Amino acid sequence: MLNVFYRDEHLQGRMNGPRKVIQNLIRSLEDTNTPFAINQEKYENNLFLHWDPHHVQRYQSLRNKDKLLVGPQFWPFAPESSQLTEYGKVITPSEWVSDLFVKHFGIRTLNWPVAIYAPEVEDNIKTDCLIYYKNRPEDHLLKVTNFLEQRGISYTGLQYGNYTQEEFRESLSEVKYCVIIDNTESQGIAIQEMMAVNKPLFVWDQTVWDHMGQEYAVPATSVPYWSDECGERITSFDQFEETFEIFQSKLNDYTPKDFVDRELSPEATVKILLDYYAS
Repeated sequence: MLNVFYRDEHLQGRMNGPRKVIQNLIRSLEDTNTPFAINQEKYENNLFLHWDPHHVQRYQSLRNKDKLLVGPQFWPFAPESSQLTEYGKVITPSEWVSDLFVKHFGIRTLNWPVAIYAPEVEDNIKTDCLIYYKNRPEDHLLKVTNFLEQRGISYTGLQYGNYTQEEFRESLSEVKYCVIIDNTESQGIAIQEMMAVNKPLFVWDQTVWDHMGQEYAVPATSVPYWSDECGERITSFDQFEETFEIFQSKLNDYTPKDFVDRELSPEATVKILLDYYAS
């Protein structure tokens, strides 16, 4: 039913977003008994997970270009982005990324998150919280750690790019909740894996994407898939103390796993994808 195209190089090296997208998509297709082929045109529907010169050549050789989706690894600033000339829609991993593509490039987009699978964790609580830190100023991290230390709250930390998947699982096994100090996320798979094991989140949100300068700046977020059942979210450190007290008082009430099971399950995400081909 679906031909999935990707480059094997994306499955090499340390775990990252593109690799997770490939692995989780294949697993979700298997779990939902959806027929698929890898890097061959066996079925009517084609999905190019990446768009680069290599895949432009593959695209040009397709027999059926009408049933084509491209993404979520699509970079509109790249020269080859203009070479998608036949019928085809670009998949974006969240709404704010779609806004960027539409507003500045006039690209037709469809939102699709890949399925989220819960890491295998144990119930071995030793520490209050995990601080997840990614691409933010160091003084943001220092403000948070000082706040926690002043209140006697124990913590451990993971910095993006500097931990293994085993360390990630061990950290989640040992904490009650997570504090997120992250830049904007297109989907935020690691954060959603925390949600999938039902860890409440306290998020210091980044609300603007401006990586290509102010000319292309758009409203964005560190948690593109979110609801109040997942935890609490702030946009300024001035809100930290008051909101953290609320978070602590409601710690046992949050159910982020319910959100993931409802919105980001294999069944839900594969249905979104296949519905796009049918429409």
